Amino acid sequence: MTIKTDRNTSDFLIVGAGIAGCLLAWRLQKAGKSVVLLSNSKAPSASAVAAGVINPVTGRWAVKSWRIDDLLPEAERLYRSLEEELNIDVYHPMPLRRFCKNKEDQKRIGRRLRNLRYADVLGDFHLAGDCPEKIKDSYGSFDILRAAYVDLPKLLEVMRARFRFVDTQFDHADLRRIGDCWEYKEFKAAKVVFSEGAAMHGNPWFTLLKSALTPIKGETLSFECPELKLPHSIYHHGKWLLAYGDNRFRIGATYSQDFDGADPSKSATNELLEGVRAFVGTELLLQKEKQLAGIRPSTFDARPLLGAHPTEAGLYLFNGLGSKGASVAPLMSRHFTKYLLSGAQLDPEVDIKRFLNP
Repeated sequence: MTIKTDRNTSDFLIVGAGIAGCLLAWRLQKAGKSVVLLSNSKAPSASAVAAGVINPVTGRWAVKSWRIDDLLPEAERLYRSLEEELNIDVYHPMPLRRFCKNKEDQKRIGRRLRNLRYADVLGDFHLAGDCPEKIKDSYGSFDILRAAYVDLPKLLEVMRARFRFVDTQFDHADLRRIGDCWEYKEFKAAKVVFSEGAAMHGNPWFTLLKSALTPIKGETLSFECPELKLPHSIYHHGKWLLAYGDNRFRIGATYSQDFDGADPSKSATNELLEGVRAFVGTELLLQKEKQLAGIRPSTFDARPLLGAHPTEAGLYLFNGLGSKGASVAPLMSRHFTKYLLSGAQLDPEVDIKRFLNP
């Protein structure tokens, strides 16, 4: 069903304009569908403050991220394509150097380096002390290949200008079904996709999934430090540190399930400053500090939430990308577009049916 009568009538109404909503809207428009994108730019948004770090090897056990062998090629392809078409520079591949915290880390990474499955994402191991000046290095470090960061705020700002984007606070109570269409105030669409991030927790249309998603507050700290002279790269020493190469840095991120409000917190400030100290083992004079906070959607199985409402035809969910949105969104948006337009089967690992039909 295709609806095209005026600029407020569309094939798809997408609620949420973070990385999930924008990449889905992009793909739908490329497929010839009309899209209206609704989002409140002043509301707390994980994408708006995210550093966009893509890290193929994560966690205490230094394992490959979920589906990373499929996610990385699609992420690079889509971001490069967007850069060319939008004439912007937002995708920055670069090495990531992770520091071992103890002897167990050393043993663990030794096993990974001998595992052929990790040959494409792990590089050299560096002995203790073989590191950039000032970084605390007692147990050595190793290179993670195919890492990158995506300038998400810049990308989303440019992408939104390409859509019928309406900056507004969405009120779920005003959404109603009229015949074969869904109406929201002056807007009408055949299908509505919710990509609200953590705001899904208050979505009355998907209360059955409320327990599947937990809002998590994450905060980062940007600063300048002329005495911390690090090459343009990403470092990991308990937290990640993004060195832009011109005395500018960003460290993150905190993880808080119990929080009051979306504003930056003093407790996170202390945690992030302690993170800087963990990198260098001493106090540094930080200048022009700027702390950012966002609330991201986290699922207990760390998998996205994709699928159709079980009883309300035309309502869909594309959410739950969590802290790995920069790497997950490109492939998942392609996967979901095929589902929406041609009825392709959803991967059971991301289908919301895993929570609706346990």
